[in-house]
Amino acid sequence: MEKYFMKSLQMIRIFNIRNQEEYRCLLEHYLLLSTESLKYISQKRTFKEIIELAREIS
Repeated sequence: MEKYFMKSLQMIRIFNIRNQEEYRCLLEHYLLLSTESLKYISQKRTFKEIIELAREIS
């Protein structure tokens, strides 16, 4: 699960995802965690906070 969490965050950073709709488009083409799973694992309430977390992680 940790592996897919990190992969999802990396994809957000690489593709410069700005909102939840853009991320949902990635879900159609790549094996990534859903937005709800990302929120649960990261303990964040909004997708914007997850985007900020993805930018902090290298």
